[in-house]
Amino acid sequence: MASIPESRHGIRDFISDLPPELSRLILSQLEIQDIFMCAAVCRAWRSHTRSNDSLYIPHLLRKYNNITRGRDPIPPTVNIGQELLHRFPHMSASSYFCNPKSLWDLALRDMHLQSSWESGIPWRKANLNACMKHTDIIFSVLIDQVYSLVVSGDRSGGVVFWSTRTEEMIKELNLAPEPAEDAPVISPAISAMALTGDQLVIGTWHKIVHVAHRDGEDIPIENRAFSLVSSFPVPSPVISILLEGATCIVGCHRGEVLFYDIGVPGKSPNPTHGENMNPDGKPNHLLTIQIPEPRNRQIRHNLSMHYRKPFLFTSSDLVSQLTPKRMDPDNKRDLWEYGEREITIKNCSGNLSGLGPDYLCMLRPLYTEGDLLVAWPDLSVYSLGNFNSGLVWSPKTKVLVEKAHWQSVRCMGTVDGFFLTGSFDHVRHPQPLYPNIPDITLPDYALKPKTDRASIQ
Repeated sequence: MASIPESRHGIRDFISDLPPELSRLILSQLEIQDIFMCAAVCRAWRSHTRSNDSLYIPHLLRKYNNITRGRDPIPPTVNIGQELLHRFPHMSASSYFCNPKSLWDLALRDMHLQSSWESGIPWRKANLNACMKHTDIIFSVLIDQVYSLVVSGDRSGGVVFWSTRTEEMIKELNLAPEPAEDAPVISPAISAMALTGDQLVIGTWHKIVHVAHRDGEDIPIENRAFSLVSSFPVPSPVISILLEGATCIVGCHRGEVLFYDIGVPGKSPNPTHGENMNPDGKPNHLLTIQIPEPRNRQIRHNLSMHYRKPFLFTSSDLVSQLTPKRMDPDNKRDLWEYGEREITIKNCSGNLSGLGPDYLCMLRPLYTEGDLLVAWPDLSVYSLGNFNSGLVWSPKTKVLVEKAHWQSVRCMGTVDGFFLTGSFDHVRHPQPLYPNIPDITLPDYALKPKTDRASIQ
């Protein structure tokens, strides 16, 4: 039997003496951070970690599914490693993941990016000179990962498409309607946008939803963005908007939730909707659900929405769950395929402490756990349990953030084990919520779990 090699300090190198299959099995049981720590021990261990790309597939696949929200899974019949190398560069609007040499290289870049999150150091800052193109306050922003664009909409109805590579504007749209003499003036603000695949939907405070399709190959690649193809009116100002495949879900100011089939670029609207189809290919109205107004008070509805088949969650100063009264055993139908009378609404008001309707709650899904984070009007953040047809309003965990901000939470995000919140505060909370947890950007807070990075408990 071969002797076990020793280092210069007399420490036995068990890994290098093991059969490759066994050393690979041992390394595969480690977390990605520990694998890179092993690679730093010596050249032999570094060789073990670099020669076996399969070690990095679980980490990269989990990250890919989290970013894509499970909507574009990698088929099990293909080479998963090659698919990850092909798909990862298209998942970011930046060039950070472009041209990876191997899965090891891809995982290492991700680790460096994650370290930047932990240290609070941004990978890159870019000033897009928005004030040179926008004439008013920016209300809505999103990222197009395919064309590496930042899309921004302002209060005057302007939409600007920016290239993250050149940091220059490549296209702009003016969605403000022509002024009418006898009509009351309504703000044309771009209040909400959503992007999925080749379709972009833009909701305005002027009670119009615009549909845009991705530019084709007839446009030079450096100038490709989106072009308007249709629009449709809604009964009150748009507050939030979602795209679920070819279905556009619009949440309006007075509590209306509307479902439209906007079709697929180059195809007619979904033929399964039968008599609801428009022969001219314009968006088809499928369903409207009215969220009841609480007694003796007026609130702004549908501040945020989240869809998890077949449930739709919307928020105001409470959370409303739109759910089928009797769900299909095989969960085949989406919510909008049920009749209006087949849908019921459950409400949850959280632990309110007498705050007024100006304090609104926000929703943010935690995709790895199937839970829903809710920033309540009393400034606390709860995690609701798994989505199912039973009662979901019992919080799964205790308060995650209790009065971390002086004013209500306006936005939330989850990324790489961090939970970020932003509010209307002008100054930050005087003390960090937990020790050794960095703030990302004032007045935002980044909360990192101490144990399991894949969940927030």
